[in-house]
Amino acid sequence: MLLLFKPTTISSPEQAVPSARYYNIGAVSAKSMAIIVVVFIGVFFRVFHFFHNRSLFIDELFLDINLIKLSFWELVAGAFMYEQKAPIGYLWVVKLCVLLLGKQEEALRLFSLLCGIGALGYFVPVARFFMKSWGVVVAVAIMALSAPCIYHASEAKQYSTELFAAVLALLFYTRYSAARHVGSFVVWGLLGALLLAFSFSVIFVLVGMAFVVCINLALKKQWNRLLLALVAFSIWAVGFALQYYFFISKYPESAWLVYFFKKENDAFMPISGSVLLTLKWLAGKFYFLFLDPLGLLLNLDGRLQALGDTNWKFFYKMGWFPAGITLWGLLVMLKKQQLMFALLLLPVVMALAASAINAYPFFERFTLVFAPGFILIAAYGLEKILLFYGDKIRVVLPALLLLLLPSLVNSVRQVITPSLLMNTEFNREVMLFVNENYREGDVVYVFWNMRQAYEFYKESYNLKYTAIEGSKVKNTARNKEEYLRRLQPDFAQFRGKKRLWFIYNDINRDAIGDFVGQPRWYHRKEFVPSTFMESYFARLGRKTKHYQHPDEPHPTAPHAADLYVLEQGAAKANNP
Repeated sequence: MLLLFKPTTISSPEQAVPSARYYNIGAVSAKSMAIIVVVFIGVFFRVFHFFHNRSLFIDELFLDINLIKLSFWELVAGAFMYEQKAPIGYLWVVKLCVLLLGKQEEALRLFSLLCGIGALGYFVPVARFFMKSWGVVVAVAIMALSAPCIYHASEAKQYSTELFAAVLALLFYTRYSAARHVGSFVVWGLLGALLLAFSFSVIFVLVGMAFVVCINLALKKQWNRLLLALVAFSIWAVGFALQYYFFISKYPESAWLVYFFKKENDAFMPISGSVLLTLKWLAGKFYFLFLDPLGLLLNLDGRLQALGDTNWKFFYKMGWFPAGITLWGLLVMLKKQQLMFALLLLPVVMALAASAINAYPFFERFTLVFAPGFILIAAYGLEKILLFYGDKIRVVLPALLLLLLPSLVNSVRQVITPSLLMNTEFNREVMLFVNENYREGDVVYVFWNMRQAYEFYKESYNLKYTAIEGSKVKNTARNKEEYLRRLQPDFAQFRGKKRLWFIYNDINRDAIGDFVGQPRWYHRKEFVPSTFMESYFARLGRKTKHYQHPDEPHPTAPHAADLYVLEQGAAKANNP
Protein backbone atom coordinates (compact mmCIF):
# COMPACT_ATOMS: atom_id res chain seq x y z
CA MET A 1 0.00 0.00 0.00
CA LEU A 2 2.85 2.38 0.79
CA LEU A 3 3.92 2.12 -2.84
CA LEU A 4 0.91 4.29 -3.63
CA PHE A 5 2.47 7.11 -1.65
CA LYS A 6 5.80 7.38 -3.41
CA PRO A 7 7.45 10.61 -2.14
CA THR A 8 6.90 13.43 -4.58
CA THR A 9 7.69 17.09 -4.91
CA ILE A 10 4.47 17.80 -6.82
CA SER A 11 2.39 20.16 -4.72
CA SER A 12 -0.76 19.77 -6.79
CA PRO A 13 -1.90 17.21 -9.37
CA GLU A 14 -2.19 19.84 -12.08
CA GLN A 15 1.62 20.03 -12.26
CA ALA A 16 1.67 16.52 -13.64
CA VAL A 17 -0.24 17.43 -16.80
CA PRO A 18 1.06 19.41 -19.75
CA SER A 19 1.29 23.13 -19.06
CA ALA A 20 -0.84 25.81 -20.68
CA ARG A 21 1.78 26.57 -23.33
CA TYR A 22 0.60 23.53 -25.27
CA TYR A 23 -2.79 25.17 -25.85
CA ASN A 24 -3.45 28.26 -27.88
CA ILE A 25 -5.55 31.13 -26.57
CA GLY A 26 -8.53 30.23 -28.73
CA ALA A 27 -8.59 26.70 -27.36
CA VAL A 28 -8.45 27.92 -23.76
CA SER A 29 -11.28 30.36 -24.43
CA ALA A 30 -13.34 27.60 -26.02
CA LYS A 31 -12.89 25.43 -22.95
CA SER A 32 -13.78 28.25 -20.59
CA MET A 33 -16.86 29.03 -22.64
CA ALA A 34 -17.81 25.35 -22.64
CA ILE A 35 -17.62 25.31 -18.84
CA ILE A 36 -19.88 28.36 -18.59
CA VAL A 37 -22.40 26.78 -20.96
CA VAL A 38 -22.59 23.43 -19.15
CA VAL A 39 -22.87 25.12 -15.75
CA PHE A 40 -25.71 27.28 -17.09
CA ILE A 41 -27.45 24.19 -18.49
CA GLY A 42 -26.98 22.33 -15.21
CA VAL A 43 -28.42 25.20 -13.19
CA PHE A 44 -31.38 25.41 -15.59
CA PHE A 45 -32.25 21.73 -15.12
CA ARG A 46 -32.08 22.05 -11.33
CA VAL A 47 -34.13 25.23 -11.17
CA PHE A 48 -36.72 23.84 -13.61
CA HIS A 49 -37.51 20.84 -11.41
CA PHE A 50 -37.57 23.03 -8.30
CA PHE A 51 -40.23 25.30 -9.77
CA HIS A 52 -42.09 22.39 -11.36
CA ASN A 53 -42.79 21.60 -7.71
CA ARG A 54 -43.79 17.95 -7.97
CA SER A 55 -45.46 16.18 -5.09
CA LEU A 56 -43.31 14.83 -2.29
CA PHE A 57 -42.62 11.13 -2.62
CA ILE A 58 -42.82 8.61 0.20
CA ASP A 59 -39.27 8.99 1.60
CA GLU A 60 -39.53 12.78 1.55
CA LEU A 61 -42.85 12.58 3.38
CA PHE A 62 -41.41 10.40 6.13
CA LEU A 63 -38.75 13.00 6.91
CA ASP A 64 -40.61 16.20 6.14
CA ILE A 65 -43.59 15.54 8.37
CA ASN A 66 -41.04 15.89 11.18
CA LEU A 67 -39.66 19.14 9.79
CA ILE A 68 -43.04 20.86 9.67
CA LYS A 69 -44.28 19.55 13.03
CA LEU A 70 -41.26 19.40 15.33
CA SER A 71 -39.47 22.32 16.96
CA PHE A 72 -35.73 23.02 16.71
CA TRP A 73 -35.20 21.37 20.09
CA GLU A 74 -37.29 18.33 19.17
CA LEU A 75 -35.15 17.93 16.06
CA VAL A 76 -32.10 17.86 18.34
CA ALA A 77 -33.71 15.32 20.66
CA GLY A 78 -34.13 12.96 17.72
CA ALA A 79 -37.65 11.74 18.60
CA PHE A 80 -38.63 11.45 14.94
CA MET A 81 -41.81 9.99 13.54
CA TYR A 82 -41.24 7.16 11.06
CA GLU A 83 -37.72 6.48 12.45
CA GLN A 84 -36.03 9.11 10.33
CA LYS A 85 -32.42 10.27 10.47
CA ALA A 86 -30.67 13.34 9.04
CA PRO A 87 -27.70 15.57 9.98
CA ILE A 88 -28.60 18.28 12.47
CA GLY A 89 -27.21 21.09 10.29
CA TYR A 90 -29.48 20.08 7.43
CA LEU A 91 -32.48 19.76 9.73
CA TRP A 92 -32.03 23.18 11.29
CA VAL A 93 -31.48 25.01 8.01
CA VAL A 94 -34.57 23.44 6.43
CA LYS A 95 -36.59 24.11 9.58
CA LEU A 96 -35.58 27.77 9.30
CA CYS A 97 -36.76 27.77 5.67
CA VAL A 98 -40.09 26.35 6.81
CA LEU A 99 -40.50 29.06 9.44
CA LEU A 100 -39.66 31.81 6.94
CA LEU A 101 -41.39 30.49 3.81
CA GLY A 102 -44.13 28.15 4.97
CA LYS A 103 -44.76 24.43 5.23
CA GLN A 104 -45.01 23.55 1.56
CA GLU A 105 -42.67 21.79 -0.86
CA GLU A 106 -40.64 24.78 -2.08
CA ALA A 107 -39.47 25.68 1.42
CA LEU A 108 -38.45 22.10 2.13
CA ARG A 109 -36.50 21.86 -1.14
CA LEU A 110 -34.84 25.28 -1.22
CA PHE A 111 -31.74 24.26 0.72
CA SER A 112 -31.28 21.19 -1.48
CA LEU A 113 -31.48 23.42 -4.56
CA LEU A 114 -28.88 25.82 -3.20
CA CYS A 115 -26.60 22.91 -2.31
CA GLY A 116 -27.04 21.38 -5.76
CA ILE A 117 -26.13 24.63 -7.49
CA GLY A 118 -23.30 25.23 -5.02
CA ALA A 119 -21.88 21.75 -5.64
CA LEU A 120 -21.85 22.40 -9.38
CA GLY A 121 -20.27 25.84 -9.05
CA TYR A 122 -17.55 24.88 -6.58
CA PHE A 123 -16.75 21.74 -8.52
CA VAL A 124 -15.23 23.93 -11.23
CA PRO A 125 -12.17 25.00 -9.18
CA VAL A 126 -11.86 21.46 -7.84
CA ALA A 127 -11.72 20.05 -11.37
CA ARG A 128 -9.22 22.74 -12.40
CA PHE A 129 -6.95 21.77 -9.52
CA PHE A 130 -6.76 18.15 -10.61
CA MET A 131 -6.79 18.62 -14.39
CA LYS A 132 -6.39 20.97 -17.29
CA SER A 133 -7.46 20.76 -20.92
CA TRP A 134 -10.81 19.17 -21.73
CA GLY A 135 -10.81 17.10 -18.56
CA VAL A 136 -12.19 20.08 -16.63
CA VAL A 137 -15.02 20.52 -19.13
CA VAL A 138 -15.82 16.80 -19.01
CA ALA A 139 -15.89 16.69 -15.19
CA VAL A 140 -18.13 19.74 -14.84
CA ALA A 141 -20.40 18.54 -17.66
CA ILE A 142 -20.89 15.11 -16.04
CA MET A 143 -22.06 16.70 -12.80
CA ALA A 144 -24.13 19.33 -14.61
CA LEU A 145 -26.03 16.79 -16.72
CA SER A 146 -26.28 13.90 -14.26
CA ALA A 147 -29.99 13.14 -13.83
CA PRO A 148 -29.50 11.81 -10.26
CA CYS A 149 -27.54 14.94 -9.24
CA ILE A 150 -30.26 17.09 -10.81
CA TYR A 151 -32.96 15.11 -9.05
CA HIS A 152 -31.38 15.39 -5.60
CA ALA A 153 -31.10 19.17 -6.05
CA SER A 154 -34.91 19.32 -5.93
CA GLU A 155 -35.45 16.56 -3.38
CA ALA A 156 -36.57 17.45 0.13
CA LYS A 157 -33.94 15.25 1.72
CA GLN A 158 -30.30 15.64 2.70
CA TYR A 159 -28.55 13.97 -0.23
CA SER A 160 -27.86 17.14 -2.23
CA THR A 161 -26.17 18.43 0.92
CA GLU A 162 -24.07 15.25 1.03
CA LEU A 163 -22.87 15.93 -2.51
CA PHE A 164 -22.11 19.57 -1.71
CA ALA A 165 -20.19 18.52 1.41
CA ALA A 166 -18.03 16.14 -0.65
CA VAL A 167 -17.24 18.89 -3.18
CA LEU A 168 -16.40 21.33 -0.39
CA ALA A 169 -14.17 18.76 1.30
CA LEU A 170 -12.14 18.47 -1.92
CA LEU A 171 -12.15 22.26 -2.34
CA PHE A 172 -10.79 22.74 1.18
CA TYR A 173 -8.10 20.19 0.40
CA THR A 174 -7.01 22.20 -2.63
CA ARG A 175 -6.87 25.36 -0.50
CA TYR A 176 -5.27 24.14 2.72
CA SER A 177 -3.34 20.90 2.15
CA ALA A 178 -0.22 22.80 1.08
CA ALA A 179 -0.48 25.38 3.89
CA ARG A 180 2.45 25.98 6.23
CA HIS A 181 0.88 28.02 9.03
CA VAL A 182 -1.09 26.74 11.99
CA GLY A 183 -3.89 29.26 11.41
CA SER A 184 -4.69 27.76 8.02
CA PHE A 185 -4.87 24.25 9.46
CA VAL A 186 -7.15 25.43 12.27
CA VAL A 187 -9.48 26.94 9.66
CA TRP A 188 -9.33 23.70 7.67
CA GLY A 189 -10.20 21.78 10.83
CA LEU A 190 -13.16 24.00 11.67
CA LEU A 191 -14.51 23.86 8.13
CA GLY A 192 -14.26 20.07 8.09
CA ALA A 193 -16.03 19.81 11.44
CA LEU A 194 -18.78 22.05 10.07
CA LEU A 195 -19.24 19.73 7.09
CA LEU A 196 -19.86 16.84 9.49
CA ALA A 197 -22.87 18.72 10.88
CA PHE A 198 -24.43 18.66 7.41
CA SER A 199 -23.41 15.24 6.13
CA PHE A 200 -23.05 11.81 7.68
CA SER A 201 -21.23 10.17 4.77
CA VAL A 202 -18.62 12.91 4.25
CA ILE A 203 -16.78 11.28 7.17
CA PHE A 204 -15.45 8.75 4.63
CA VAL A 205 -14.04 11.55 2.47
CA LEU A 206 -12.47 13.35 5.42
CA VAL A 207 -10.95 10.28 7.06
CA GLY A 208 -9.60 9.03 3.74
CA MET A 209 -8.17 12.48 3.06
CA ALA A 210 -6.54 12.61 6.50
CA PHE A 211 -4.83 9.23 5.97
CA VAL A 212 -3.56 10.22 2.55
CA VAL A 213 -2.19 13.57 3.69
CA CYS A 214 -0.51 12.13 6.79
CA ILE A 215 1.12 9.20 5.00
CA ASN A 216 2.32 11.40 2.14
CA LEU A 217 3.87 13.94 4.53
CA ALA A 218 5.47 11.17 6.58
CA LEU A 219 7.01 9.60 3.48
CA LYS A 220 8.40 12.99 2.49
CA LYS A 221 9.61 13.43 6.10
CA GLN A 222 7.89 16.80 6.42
CA TRP A 223 7.32 16.37 10.14
CA ASN A 224 6.42 19.99 10.93
CA ARG A 225 3.66 20.05 8.33
CA LEU A 226 2.48 16.63 9.52
CA LEU A 227 2.02 18.01 13.03
CA LEU A 228 0.13 20.99 11.62
CA ALA A 229 -2.10 18.67 9.59
CA LEU A 230 -2.86 16.68 12.73
CA VAL A 231 -4.24 19.88 14.25
CA ALA A 232 -6.90 20.04 11.52
CA PHE A 233 -7.65 16.33 11.65
CA SER A 234 -7.96 16.39 15.45
CA ILE A 235 -10.62 19.07 15.12
CA TRP A 236 -12.46 16.83 12.65
CA ALA A 237 -12.30 13.97 15.16
CA VAL A 238 -13.64 16.14 17.98
CA GLY A 239 -16.42 17.44 15.73
CA PHE A 240 -17.47 13.92 14.79
CA ALA A 241 -17.30 12.74 18.40
CA LEU A 242 -19.53 15.60 19.57
CA GLN A 243 -22.06 14.99 16.83
CA TYR A 244 -22.10 11.27 17.56
CA TYR A 245 -22.57 11.81 21.30
CA PHE A 246 -25.28 14.44 21.07
CA PHE A 247 -27.17 13.34 17.95
CA ILE A 248 -26.27 10.10 16.15
CA SER A 249 -26.19 7.92 19.29
CA LYS A 250 -29.81 8.90 20.04
CA TYR A 251 -31.14 7.31 16.89
CA PRO A 252 -32.80 3.93 17.47
CA GLU A 253 -31.31 0.68 16.25
CA SER A 254 -32.60 -0.23 12.80
CA ALA A 255 -32.13 -3.95 12.25
CA TRP A 256 -35.16 -3.89 9.94
CA LEU A 257 -33.43 -1.29 7.76
CA VAL A 258 -30.23 -3.33 7.47
CA TYR A 259 -32.38 -6.30 6.43
CA PHE A 260 -34.19 -4.12 3.88
CA PHE A 261 -30.96 -2.87 2.28
CA LYS A 262 -29.58 -6.40 2.16
CA LYS A 263 -32.68 -8.07 0.75
CA GLU A 264 -34.05 -5.37 -1.55
CA ASN A 265 -30.91 -3.51 -2.67
CA ASP A 266 -28.02 -5.96 -2.23
CA ALA A 267 -26.28 -3.00 -0.62
CA PHE A 268 -23.74 -4.86 1.53
CA MET A 269 -20.59 -6.42 0.09
CA PRO A 270 -20.61 -10.21 0.55
CA ILE A 271 -17.46 -11.54 2.23
CA SER A 272 -18.58 -14.88 3.61
CA GLY A 273 -19.00 -16.61 0.25
CA SER A 274 -16.56 -17.22 -2.57
CA VAL A 275 -14.15 -14.63 -3.90
CA LEU A 276 -15.97 -14.88 -7.23
CA LEU A 277 -19.20 -13.79 -5.55
CA THR A 278 -17.49 -10.74 -4.04
CA LEU A 279 -15.89 -9.80 -7.36
CA LYS A 280 -19.23 -10.16 -9.13
CA TRP A 281 -20.84 -7.87 -6.56
CA LEU A 282 -18.06 -5.29 -6.96
CA ALA A 283 -18.34 -5.40 -10.75
CA GLY A 284 -22.09 -4.87 -10.53
CA LYS A 285 -21.77 -1.93 -8.15
CA PHE A 286 -19.07 -0.40 -10.35
CA TYR A 287 -21.34 -0.58 -13.38
CA PHE A 288 -24.37 0.84 -11.58
CA LEU A 289 -22.33 3.84 -10.39
CA PHE A 290 -22.65 5.09 -13.96
CA LEU A 291 -26.43 4.92 -13.64
CA ASP A 292 -26.68 6.46 -10.17
CA PRO A 293 -25.10 8.76 -9.12
CA LEU A 294 -23.15 9.62 -12.30
CA GLY A 295 -26.12 9.43 -14.66
CA LEU A 296 -24.00 8.39 -17.65
CA LEU A 297 -26.25 5.51 -18.74
CA LEU A 298 -29.20 6.10 -21.03
CA ASN A 299 -32.50 5.59 -19.19
CA LEU A 300 -34.59 3.15 -21.19
CA ASP A 301 -37.96 4.20 -19.80
CA GLY A 302 -41.05 5.86 -21.22
CA ARG A 303 -40.96 5.74 -25.01
CA LEU A 304 -37.53 4.09 -24.87
CA GLN A 305 -38.81 1.14 -22.85
CA ALA A 306 -38.90 -1.06 -25.96
CA LEU A 307 -35.10 -0.80 -26.22
CA GLY A 308 -34.79 -1.98 -22.63
CA ASP A 309 -36.73 -5.12 -23.44
CA THR A 310 -34.17 -6.30 -26.02
CA ASN A 311 -30.97 -8.31 -25.68
CA TRP A 312 -29.07 -5.21 -26.75
CA LYS A 313 -30.18 -3.09 -23.79
CA PHE A 314 -26.70 -2.85 -22.26
CA PHE A 315 -25.34 -1.61 -25.58
CA TYR A 316 -28.10 0.99 -25.87
CA LYS A 317 -27.47 2.18 -22.32
CA MET A 318 -23.89 2.98 -23.44
CA GLY A 319 -22.34 2.18 -20.08
CA TRP A 320 -19.42 0.48 -21.77
CA PHE A 321 -17.86 3.81 -22.75
CA PRO A 322 -17.78 5.61 -19.35
CA ALA A 323 -16.78 2.35 -17.67
CA GLY A 324 -13.88 1.97 -20.09
CA ILE A 325 -12.53 5.48 -19.70
CA THR A 326 -12.91 5.27 -15.91
CA LEU A 327 -10.87 2.08 -15.77
CA TRP A 328 -8.29 3.70 -18.02
CA GLY A 329 -8.24 6.74 -15.74
CA LEU A 330 -7.63 4.53 -12.73
CA LEU A 331 -4.74 2.73 -14.42
CA VAL A 332 -3.03 5.91 -15.63
CA MET A 333 -3.60 7.64 -12.31
CA LEU A 334 -2.15 4.71 -10.39
CA LYS A 335 0.96 4.91 -12.56
CA LYS A 336 1.43 8.69 -12.75
CA GLN A 337 -0.45 10.29 -9.83
CA GLN A 338 -0.55 7.98 -6.85
CA LEU A 339 -1.49 10.80 -4.48
CA MET A 340 -4.58 11.69 -6.49
CA PHE A 341 -5.43 8.00 -6.88
CA ALA A 342 -5.35 7.42 -3.13
CA LEU A 343 -7.18 10.65 -2.32
CA LEU A 344 -10.13 9.79 -4.55
CA LEU A 345 -10.27 6.01 -3.97
CA LEU A 346 -9.50 5.53 -0.28
CA PRO A 347 -12.90 6.92 0.85
CA VAL A 348 -14.59 4.40 -1.45
CA VAL A 349 -12.47 1.56 -0.05
CA MET A 350 -13.46 2.60 3.47
CA ALA A 351 -17.15 2.69 2.53
CA LEU A 352 -16.85 -0.78 0.99
CA ALA A 353 -15.23 -2.04 4.20
CA ALA A 354 -18.14 -0.56 6.17
CA SER A 355 -20.52 -2.19 3.71
CA ALA A 356 -18.89 -5.57 4.29
CA ILE A 357 -19.84 -5.40 7.99
CA ASN A 358 -23.37 -4.14 7.24
CA ALA A 359 -22.54 -0.67 8.55
CA TYR A 360 -23.04 1.33 5.36
CA PRO A 361 -25.27 0.54 2.36
CA PHE A 362 -23.31 0.95 -0.86
CA PHE A 363 -25.85 1.82 -3.53
CA GLU A 364 -27.52 4.74 -5.30
CA ARG A 365 -28.04 7.81 -3.08
CA PHE A 366 -25.55 6.56 -0.50
CA THR A 367 -22.79 6.70 -3.11
CA LEU A 368 -23.58 10.31 -4.06
CA VAL A 369 -20.83 11.50 -1.72
CA PHE A 370 -18.30 9.61 -3.89
CA ALA A 371 -19.62 11.06 -7.15
CA PRO A 372 -17.07 13.92 -7.33
CA GLY A 373 -14.22 11.42 -7.06
CA PHE A 374 -15.55 9.08 -9.73
CA ILE A 375 -16.36 12.02 -12.00
CA LEU A 376 -12.78 13.24 -11.70
CA ILE A 377 -11.44 9.77 -12.48
CA ALA A 378 -13.63 9.38 -15.57
CA ALA A 379 -12.73 12.87 -16.79
CA TYR A 380 -9.06 12.20 -16.14
CA GLY A 381 -9.20 9.01 -18.20
CA LEU A 382 -10.85 10.77 -21.15
CA GLU A 383 -8.45 13.70 -20.90
CA LYS A 384 -5.46 11.37 -21.19
CA ILE A 385 -6.97 9.72 -24.26
CA LEU A 386 -7.61 13.10 -25.89
CA LEU A 387 -4.09 14.31 -25.12
CA PHE A 388 -2.71 11.15 -26.71
CA TYR A 389 -4.50 12.08 -29.94
CA GLY A 390 -3.24 15.65 -29.80
CA ASP A 391 -6.33 17.22 -28.25
CA LYS A 392 -7.74 17.80 -31.73
CA ILE A 393 -11.29 19.00 -32.07
CA ARG A 394 -12.22 16.20 -34.51
CA VAL A 395 -11.39 13.76 -31.73
CA VAL A 396 -12.69 15.84 -28.82
CA LEU A 397 -16.22 16.38 -30.12
CA PRO A 398 -17.07 12.72 -30.88
CA ALA A 399 -15.60 11.66 -27.54
CA LEU A 400 -17.61 14.27 -25.61
CA LEU A 401 -20.73 13.33 -27.53
CA LEU A 402 -20.29 9.63 -26.85
CA LEU A 403 -19.81 10.22 -23.13
CA LEU A 404 -22.34 12.97 -22.44
CA LEU A 405 -25.16 12.30 -24.90
CA PRO A 406 -26.97 9.77 -22.64
CA SER A 407 -26.91 12.25 -19.74
CA LEU A 408 -28.15 15.08 -21.93
CA VAL A 409 -30.92 12.93 -23.40
CA ASN A 410 -32.01 11.79 -19.92
CA SER A 411 -32.16 15.31 -18.54
CA VAL A 412 -33.92 16.82 -21.57
CA ARG A 413 -36.52 14.04 -21.56
CA GLN A 414 -37.18 14.70 -17.86
CA VAL A 415 -37.85 18.36 -18.63
CA ILE A 416 -40.19 17.50 -21.50
CA THR A 417 -41.89 14.77 -19.42
CA PRO A 418 -41.27 15.56 -15.73
CA SER A 419 -42.96 12.35 -14.59
CA LEU A 420 -39.85 10.49 -15.85
CA LEU A 421 -37.84 12.06 -13.03
CA MET A 422 -36.71 9.67 -10.31
CA ASN A 423 -39.19 8.87 -7.54
CA THR A 424 -42.07 10.78 -9.09
CA GLU A 425 -45.23 10.21 -7.10
CA PHE A 426 -48.60 11.96 -6.96
CA ASN A 427 -49.47 11.90 -3.27
CA ARG A 428 -50.41 15.58 -3.22
CA GLU A 429 -52.68 15.32 -6.24
CA VAL A 430 -54.67 12.49 -4.68
CA MET A 431 -55.10 14.37 -1.40
CA LEU A 432 -56.15 17.57 -3.15
CA PHE A 433 -58.55 15.75 -5.48
CA VAL A 434 -60.42 14.39 -2.47
CA ASN A 435 -60.25 17.82 -0.83
CA GLU A 436 -61.82 19.48 -3.89
CA ASN A 437 -64.63 16.91 -4.16
CA TYR A 438 -65.29 16.41 -0.47
CA ARG A 439 -68.80 17.13 0.80
CA GLU A 440 -69.97 17.79 4.30
CA GLY A 441 -70.87 14.44 5.83
CA ASP A 442 -68.42 12.39 3.76
CA VAL A 443 -66.03 10.04 5.52
CA VAL A 444 -62.45 9.70 4.31
CA TYR A 445 -60.51 6.52 5.04
CA VAL A 446 -56.75 6.65 4.47
CA PHE A 447 -55.16 3.24 4.15
CA TRP A 448 -52.18 2.75 6.47
CA ASN A 449 -49.65 3.03 3.61
CA MET A 450 -50.82 6.57 2.78
CA ARG A 451 -50.90 7.94 6.31
CA GLN A 452 -47.63 9.85 5.90
CA ALA A 453 -49.04 11.64 2.83
CA TYR A 454 -52.26 12.54 4.61
CA GLU A 455 -50.46 13.74 7.75
CA PHE A 456 -48.12 15.95 5.76
CA TYR A 457 -50.68 17.50 3.41
CA LYS A 458 -53.26 17.93 6.17
CA GLU A 459 -50.71 20.08 7.99
CA SER A 460 -49.18 21.89 5.01
CA TYR A 461 -52.28 22.45 2.84
CA ASN A 462 -54.88 22.69 5.61
CA LEU A 463 -57.14 20.01 4.11
CA LYS A 464 -60.79 20.57 5.01
CA TYR A 465 -61.45 16.92 5.82
CA THR A 466 -60.25 14.99 8.85
CA ALA A 467 -59.64 11.43 7.77
CA ILE A 468 -59.78 8.13 9.58
CA GLU A 469 -56.18 6.92 9.51
CA GLY A 470 -56.21 3.21 8.81
CA SER A 471 -54.79 1.00 11.52
CA LYS A 472 -51.67 -0.99 10.74
CA VAL A 473 -52.81 -4.36 12.06
CA LYS A 474 -51.28 -6.62 9.43
CA ASN A 475 -48.47 -7.73 11.77
CA THR A 476 -50.88 -8.96 14.43
CA ALA A 477 -53.18 -10.83 12.03
CA ARG A 478 -52.54 -14.40 10.92
CA ASN A 479 -54.61 -14.28 7.73
CA LYS A 480 -56.81 -11.97 5.70
CA GLU A 481 -59.97 -12.91 7.58
CA GLU A 482 -58.43 -11.97 10.93
CA TYR A 483 -56.99 -8.86 9.30
CA LEU A 484 -60.45 -7.74 8.27
CA ARG A 485 -61.82 -8.39 11.77
CA ARG A 486 -59.10 -6.28 13.35
CA LEU A 487 -60.02 -3.38 11.04
CA GLN A 488 -63.65 -3.29 12.20
CA PRO A 489 -63.05 -0.50 14.78
CA ASP A 490 -61.91 1.65 11.82
CA PHE A 491 -64.95 0.75 9.73
CA ALA A 492 -67.36 1.37 12.61
CA GLN A 493 -66.71 5.06 12.12
CA PHE A 494 -68.43 4.89 8.71
CA ARG A 495 -71.83 4.48 10.41
CA GLY A 496 -74.29 7.18 9.43
CA LYS A 497 -72.20 8.41 6.47
CA LYS A 498 -73.46 8.45 2.91
CA ARG A 499 -70.20 8.62 0.99
CA LEU A 500 -66.82 6.98 1.60
CA TRP A 501 -63.52 8.12 0.16
CA PHE A 502 -60.82 5.44 0.15
CA ILE A 503 -57.24 6.70 -0.34
CA TYR A 504 -54.58 4.06 -0.87
CA ASN A 505 -51.23 3.03 -2.33
CA ASP A 506 -51.51 -0.05 -4.51
CA ILE A 507 -47.87 -1.13 -4.21
CA ASN A 508 -46.33 -0.49 -0.79
CA ARG A 509 -46.80 -3.38 1.63
CA ASP A 510 -43.96 -2.65 4.07
CA ALA A 511 -44.27 -0.07 6.81
CA ILE A 512 -41.37 1.80 8.39
CA GLY A 513 -39.98 -0.43 11.12
CA ASP A 514 -41.24 -3.67 9.56
CA PHE A 515 -38.98 -6.41 8.25
CA VAL A 516 -39.56 -6.52 4.52
CA GLY A 517 -41.81 -9.33 3.33
CA GLN A 518 -43.49 -9.88 6.71
CA PRO A 519 -46.01 -11.23 7.49
CA ARG A 520 -45.84 -13.75 4.69
CA TRP A 521 -49.59 -14.07 4.10
CA TYR A 522 -49.79 -10.31 3.45
CA HIS A 523 -47.06 -10.50 0.79
CA ARG A 524 -48.41 -13.42 -1.22
CA LYS A 525 -48.67 -12.57 -4.89
CA GLU A 526 -52.33 -13.53 -5.10
CA PHE A 527 -53.24 -11.20 -2.21
CA VAL A 528 -53.43 -7.50 -3.10
CA PRO A 529 -54.29 -5.51 0.05
CA SER A 530 -55.92 -2.56 -1.71
CA THR A 531 -58.01 -4.86 -3.93
CA PHE A 532 -59.03 -6.80 -0.84
CA MET A 533 -60.17 -3.57 0.79
CA GLU A 534 -62.03 -2.48 -2.33
CA SER A 535 -63.91 -5.76 -2.49
CA TYR A 536 -65.04 -5.24 1.10
CA PHE A 537 -66.08 -1.64 0.51
CA ALA A 538 -68.03 -2.79 -2.56
CA ARG A 539 -70.23 -4.71 -0.11
CA LEU A 540 -70.96 -1.46 1.69
CA GLY A 541 -71.88 0.55 -1.36
CA ARG A 542 -71.37 1.36 -5.00
CA LYS A 543 -68.08 2.76 -6.34
CA THR A 544 -68.86 5.84 -8.39
CA LYS A 545 -65.46 7.45 -8.92
CA HIS A 546 -61.82 6.47 -9.24
CA TYR A 547 -58.96 8.97 -9.36
CA GLN A 548 -55.38 8.44 -10.43
CA HIS A 549 -53.21 11.20 -11.82
CA PRO A 550 -52.92 10.78 -15.62
CA ASP A 551 -49.13 11.13 -15.51
CA GLU A 552 -48.72 8.36 -12.94
CA PRO A 553 -45.57 6.58 -14.20
CA HIS A 554 -46.36 3.19 -12.67
CA PRO A 555 -48.43 0.59 -14.50
CA THR A 556 -50.91 -0.23 -11.73
CA ALA A 557 -52.32 2.71 -9.75
CA PRO A 558 -50.13 3.14 -6.73
CA HIS A 559 -51.61 6.42 -5.51
CA ALA A 560 -55.35 6.51 -5.94
CA ALA A 561 -58.69 7.49 -4.42
CA ASP A 562 -62.06 5.78 -4.80
CA LEU A 563 -65.48 7.16 -3.92
CA TYR A 564 -68.25 4.87 -2.68
CA VAL A 565 -71.88 5.78 -2.15
CA LEU A 566 -72.74 3.79 0.95
CA GLU A 567 -75.94 1.84 1.38
CA GLN A 568 -77.95 1.93 4.62
CA GLY A 569 -75.48 4.39 6.13
CA ALA A 570 -72.80 1.72 6.17
CA ALA A 571 -74.77 -0.23 8.72
CA LYS A 572 -73.07 -3.36 7.48
CA ALA A 573 -69.62 -2.02 8.35
CA ASN A 574 -69.43 -4.16 11.49
CA ASN A 575 -70.57 -7.34 9.78
CA PRO A 576 -67.59 -8.80 7.84
